[in-house]
Amino acid sequence: MKVRFVGTKKQDSATLRRRVLQVNRTRKYRKRQRARKEAATINHQGKLLSDIVDTVTENEALGPERDSTLENEEIEEDGTFACENFTISIQEVDDSTISTTEVDPYYEEEIVDTSPAEEEECRRRPESPQIHVEESADLDTNDANTDVEYATQKFIQQFLIGIHGCSAQSHRESLTAHMEAEGPDNHHRLDRLVAQDVPHTLDKEYILAAETDDETMELTPDQWQALFTGSTTQGSDGKPKQACLHVEQAPHTRPSISFDVDSILGFVDSPAVATHGIRFYSAPQYGQNISTDVHLTLGRADPDSERPRLIPSRLRDVPHFIFARAEGADFITFHLFFPHLPCSRDFNRLTDEQFSRWFDDIFYPAVRQVYDIDRLQHLPASYRHALATCRAPQRENRLLETSNYRAQLQMSYFLSPQGLQQLWNHILAAVCQPGLQDFRDPELFIQAKGTKLLFKYPDAPSDLLAVMNSFEDKLHGILDFSHICSDRLYIDVGKETCPTTNGTTSPQPQTYLWRRCCINHHLSQLYDGNIPKSGQNFYHESMLRDAGGMTTLTPLRSQLRRGGILYGQIYSLTKEIVDAARTYPFQNPDLRLLALNPQFRNGMQSIGGKPASRKNITDRAYLASKRRCHYGLTDYKQRSFGVREEYRISWVLFQSILAVLLSLTPETRSAQLPGPPPYLWAVRTPVFVDYIWSNINKLVRAQGSGGLTTWEQTKMMDMFLRCLWVAVGGHDYSREGALWWSRRELPQPVGLPRVYYGLGFGQTLEQYGYCWIEPRINWALLKFLPDITDLVLFGNGTLHQRFMKHGGHARHFFSLSRRADLGLEWLRQYPMKNVITDQILSWLCHICLQKMRADVLHSIRGDLRPKVRIMILDDHVQFCRKGLSAILVDGMAAVSGNRASVKSPQEVAQALFGLNDGWLRDNWENKPFRKLHQWICTALQHMPTENRLLQAFNCRLLHYLFIYHWVLPYPTPGGLAPKTKDGKRRWFSIDIQGEPGLEIEETTQESWYWARNRWRQGYPAPLPQYLRWSQDQWQS
Repeated sequence: MKVRFVGTKKQDSATLRRRVLQVNRTRKYRKRQRARKEAATINHQGKLLSDIVDTVTENEALGPERDSTLENEEIEEDGTFACENFTISIQEVDDSTISTTEVDPYYEEEIVDTSPAEEEECRRRPESPQIHVEESADLDTNDANTDVEYATQKFIQQFLIGIHGCSAQSHRESLTAHMEAEGPDNHHRLDRLVAQDVPHTLDKEYILAAETDDETMELTPDQWQALFTGSTTQGSDGKPKQACLHVEQAPHTRPSISFDVDSILGFVDSPAVATHGIRFYSAPQYGQNISTDVHLTLGRADPDSERPRLIPSRLRDVPHFIFARAEGADFITFHLFFPHLPCSRDFNRLTDEQFSRWFDDIFYPAVRQVYDIDRLQHLPASYRHALATCRAPQRENRLLETSNYRAQLQMSYFLSPQGLQQLWNHILAAVCQPGLQDFRDPELFIQAKGTKLLFKYPDAPSDLLAVMNSFEDKLHGILDFSHICSDRLYIDVGKETCPTTNGTTSPQPQTYLWRRCCINHHLSQLYDGNIPKSGQNFYHESMLRDAGGMTTLTPLRSQLRRGGILYGQIYSLTKEIVDAARTYPFQNPDLRLLALNPQFRNGMQSIGGKPASRKNITDRAYLASKRRCHYGLTDYKQRSFGVREEYRISWVLFQSILAVLLSLTPETRSAQLPGPPPYLWAVRTPVFVDYIWSNINKLVRAQGSGGLTTWEQTKMMDMFLRCLWVAVGGHDYSREGALWWSRRELPQPVGLPRVYYGLGFGQTLEQYGYCWIEPRINWALLKFLPDITDLVLFGNGTLHQRFMKHGGHARHFFSLSRRADLGLEWLRQYPMKNVITDQILSWLCHICLQKMRADVLHSIRGDLRPKVRIMILDDHVQFCRKGLSAILVDGMAAVSGNRASVKSPQEVAQALFGLNDGWLRDNWENKPFRKLHQWICTALQHMPTENRLLQAFNCRLLHYLFIYHWVLPYPTPGGLAPKTKDGKRRWFSIDIQGEPGLEIEETTQESWYWARNRWRQGYPAPLPQYLRWSQDQWQS
């Protein structure tokens, strides 16, 4: 909603025409007198903004009384407020209307009187095309100036006056409505929201399991329910607790305000911008590439070679590397971007071949042309030499094999400033040569991040002008601005509001949090009531509804973007507790593997080609997150935390703000607050920190499990790990569909829509102020309810996707493990039904053998015929002489010598499926079929049948192994089915000994023997049909 001041209550058409003519003539006058008016403009801006500051400060002090006065004014029918001396029109007008009818507050206007005849002549006289073009150019220039002025005014209002939150009256009305809706009792402080009697797990240096849980108190189902749903079965009304920040009582202290500059980023035309020289990296590390979205774009070559063009892309997606640091200011880095260099759609790093071409063919030849031999003798001769030099201390001095084997030093070399411009000229000439043109048009980007403390001004931290002047002076001392593209340079200017001790002898630390309602109101004011549909994100703070943060990316065509405001964010500084250079606790994507059964997890990692130690890496990452949270939340209890607002602005806007601040008095340009702002919550720090600690502790506590993890337990643990991911800091929960949605239907091409269930945070957060879980779980069994367990978004689908990159082999293992879990569940349900038990045991045996066949063929897939490789998982290959010889390219050989590692079918079976037997299985210890077998044995061992089922399962497994596999893989420490010297795979042939005509199904384990180089003729019996049954077929 635009607000404009009109001189009279009613305006006729003649008055409007006169004002239009006046504005047009004034613009021409500005163009002639711009130089003379610059000083007057600054003075006028200062006076105007000083009046604005004084007026708004007075309004803030008056509070709701001032608002009520406006509400009582008479409202005219045409949408204007009739005041004593002027009329305020609240009609909707566009920007072009404002620019031609408002008095420009940033320039001294020339008052022009016109006669009616002159007005009529102006109205009727036609304009020539030339005149129209000239005036259009004037309008473009004036519009650009108006945009900068508009952004300047917005910025100064935000930083000196404060954000425009809700009025005190609005807060009172909202609180009254909340009290009436919820009654007087259901309002809980943060220290009453989460039960304090949960055993402490966050401070333990291990992953909770049955054997490590030394707590004597176990949680009852009611306690579990109260922890995660906010209500109990014994409650009077069953309603979850309301999280109410308005009941927090923190003593009122006067806040302090400080300003700083947090980031510098932009493009320069030469490394000579560094006045003291640079230190270039001889072997750049890809870990220092730009990995986050800095909200700037650059053209890059289209990955589609058939469409040679540059497409706008985020900087992180354009091929680049870290080039150097500024000498004397190591916080400033240089990155080189190559828009025409071909790369994949998801850029990660330059290849070694690209690095070699850059350094050996472009950079080092240019260096040799500029610098003398006394400097060149200290520089690397080539990229490969530099890379070997950086890795030498870590590789050549190594005594033990450790995880940082590939670590390399970050070595840099100084180049004096005198030759940098000449060096760059040689580089630009070299990239135009044939064979090197994919490096053409390089862009040099400078960046400085995390400079809050560096650019604070201790002498006057709350004086915005002093802070900006100090920053500019420091920047001019290290950078030559003649090489900076001022229209492509951006600065992050920040404002922090912090609680002070107020001089008390025993200050109680406080924490400020942004009010959600005030953030929304501020966003509406920032965009004059027209909030863009995209680019605005709200983040809830630590699972709370009423506190959070916000980021806003101004639209490309908005007046704020044209004026120089690119991006803004407001957040709580409690993020410093858990933010470690953008590494937040429990964010490692592999932590979700902790929900998997250990055997299943090892099998999946074996498919991915990852070592068994990978499990230990994930465990250590989880424990490190626990440790950091515990240390930070424990040690920060006696520290106060404020809030921060920050805007990324252009250098042009930065200079405009400086010019205006120069005209303000020191009192006006120094922000002062008499008490806690109404747009902030004030909470005692120990209360808030304990709340976060308890929030994490209850989720960590829920990770405990015994040695066996069923699939239902996997889904529950996966859910708790997902919640743990977002339990700390600010998050947009709506992006986590499994947490946010209550029930969602996805239309299908055919048939009914597919239904999914989430935890319902979108409902409970809005209704109760905290992320409670909707009724989804049987807390007595710690399982999802039976009617939705197959429809929840945890476990099967989500963990499945985690391993999709490993292809069908991972999906096959996943599917068979689900079938095995289903069979084990039926054994628990029908322990006394012998017919059902007998058939399910046979099914479990065949599941293990089916996985064994797939793993064996997958391990030798390079020797299979091409058509067979893509059909391994179909399980159509029979393990006999005719079946295997038909699929092997180089044929097969039988193990027959006396030096064989195994000499009987029983020894082969022990090697394939045995546990803790001393067998060396270097490369196949964690093969999926072994882990699946181990998991089934563990589950059967836990069943109350005195190991009867386990013994029957193992006995039947060997029986089926022999009667359905007449050729077994030959196990050696190095692998299954090794090769002979002539490239043939070696197999172990078996046959039956006993009476002629003995039925193969009636054989025992002792009936089979090692047939050496003789093969049993024919084919084994077909596999049972129930191996391909669906769950519905089994249940019927």
